[in-house]
Amino acid sequence: MAIDILQSTADPVATDIGNRDVQGRLVSKTIQFGMFTANQNAVWAGRKELQKQSFPFMMVDIKVNRHLFNLRVGDCFKAYYTPYGITGMVCRILQIEEESLESEAIVLHCMEDMYSKIYAFSEFSKIRDLRPPGVDYTAYPFDHQSVREAPYVLSQNISILPAACRKGDQDLGFDVYMSIDGGASYLFLNRVSNIVPYGTLVGSYPEDTNPIDEDVGFIVEFVKDADDIESVTWSEVFSGQKNIALLGTEIISFHSITPLTGQQYKLGGVIRGRYGTVRVLHTEGTEFYFFLSSMLTIANSELIANVVRKFKFVPFNARKSGDILESTELSLLVHGWALAPYTPSNFMANGSQFAARYDTDIILTWDPRYRGKGAGIGMPGIALADDDYEGLFEVEVWAGFSKKRTQSAIDAVTWTYTQAMNIADNGSLASEVGFNLSNYRLEGGIIYKSPLVWVYCEKNA
Repeated sequence: MAIDILQSTADPVATDIGNRDVQGRLVSKTIQFGMFTANQNAVWAGRKELQKQSFPFMMVDIKVNRHLFNLRVGDCFKAYYTPYGITGMVCRILQIEEESLESEAIVLHCMEDMYSKIYAFSEFSKIRDLRPPGVDYTAYPFDHQSVREAPYVLSQNISILPAACRKGDQDLGFDVYMSIDGGASYLFLNRVSNIVPYGTLVGSYPEDTNPIDEDVGFIVEFVKDADDIESVTWSEVFSGQKNIALLGTEIISFHSITPLTGQQYKLGGVIRGRYGTVRVLHTEGTEFYFFLSSMLTIANSELIANVVRKFKFVPFNARKSGDILESTELSLLVHGWALAPYTPSNFMANGSQFAARYDTDIILTWDPRYRGKGAGIGMPGIALADDDYEGLFEVEVWAGFSKKRTQSAIDAVTWTYTQAMNIADNGSLASEVGFNLSNYRLEGGIIYKSPLVWVYCEKNA
């Protein structure tokens, strides 16, 4: 049976499968119902009409006496008639009339009731619960979280950079608490939204790639929210506003992300050592945190250089907050990176960064980097003059896996390891000499030192 309803809605079809199977053929009929605006209602009415017209309902005229006088049109009763094998047939009264004025007989014009047939079910399908599943708003403690010091570019005061990977799908952020008494008590710092995609490094990522690495890249296996990451333009990468991530202790940004298998993705077009961090070797399993928007930092007067502070991140969602007692404790030795000079660049021995050679003296040179003046955040910037730097420099001399001397308070961007120093330190000219360089400054009685940069030099045969 086809049912005509609104022209804007496809004509629904109601089918009596049992009747079709009994007859062995299909008999169709189109019925027009007015005022139906929903397929569901039209199919319901059509099925009722179909079952009524296709079922061979029995018409019954019954002559009764005044004992059934109280029945009315529309009432139902059960009929029994042994000669025809009728037992408990539900009949509905269609019309009532008296046989004649002189007779006490009453005639009931009845029909076998269609609803007694339609709903005479002995088996029922399993009831389905169509209610949507309830939302779990439990704020579970994080499995993956990180606290690092923020570099100067992000905060000019000593600050932390907290990050966490959501545990529940409803997580919106977390409250940061800090302890200044070794974890005995905690004070509230701030509420942040640094809920970020998290993964671990697959394989290793070498230290000696190009600063702008378009050839190597690395693979990350994500735990959650990898779909939130997408490729961006190079101009967005260089701006430092998009696709910023923390790989171990190194801040990087990247141009492209390519799915590989499962939750593994290849990140390419990597700009390394951003915001004053240093390119280092990253081994298998190094943690990776991707910052969706900005890297929100928290400053506090109790963040003091050379002091250990403990932290707890308590997640929250639209309805609930977690329990600080269940949150995992994090420890951080504060170095004061925001107040430390940037690591010098282009550290060379006798004019070379790689495969440097010497016969007599070893002349070390480097380029200064100055916070807030350019050449300091891992982006193409302003070249500084040789005498434009902050603080002083320090060089460590290594040979034979032991430190031979430390030269501090260097007020220049060059220093020479003379032949005489070499012989005095090693008895003769060493076959290979290594040097560590750092930039440091003194403030408030505390020394703030940049990360070390390394170069080595071999003696010519």
